[in-house]
Amino acid sequence: MTAPDASHLEDIGSRGSWAVSSAKPGYGVEHLRDNDTEIFWQSEGSQPHLINIQFSKKQSISEVWIYVDIRVDDSYTPHKISIRAGTFHGDLHEVKWVELQQAKGWQVMSLTSGTAGTPDETQPIRAHLIQLAIISNHMNGKDTHVRGVRVYAPKPLDLEDDIIPFRTVAFTQHETIR
Repeated sequence: MTAPDASHLEDIGSRGSWAVSSAKPGYGVEHLRDNDTEIFWQSEGSQPHLINIQFSKKQSISEVWIYVDIRVDDSYTPHKISIRAGTFHGDLHEVKWVELQQAKGWQVMSLTSGTAGTPDETQPIRAHLIQLAIISNHMNGKDTHVRGVRVYAPKPLDLEDDIIPFRTVAFTQHETIR
């Protein structure tokens, strides 16, 4: 299955430090970031199962993608997911609640800071820590399989591609304040 279009986004997952609440031997956190969806992270223990991505500085985060496959994983497939954001574990708050129905492939979860109908509704959230809490699995399964996670931010503006570049001597002499 092909991934959704991410050409307008930048994958910032490599900037974070990844940790999980538990993992079966051989099915660790490293499988969340590789590009092979045939292998997976498998939790071990009681729910909720947590995936934490900690950034050293505050990041703009517009989307989180998770790859699941109910056809292969059956009761190991996440069903209810709470996405939380904050500065550290002590101030996390829920920014998105997702219920996956018969999910197969990349599931895109948009994260914005505004409410619907306001100018801020498309602004990415800003956080040091993102946590995916898998609250329950399909058919009340205990452990979970996640075959990939991606964290995306809006791509930075490329000033070299501006329509009006503003690189003249007259403009650059006024770009700083004395």
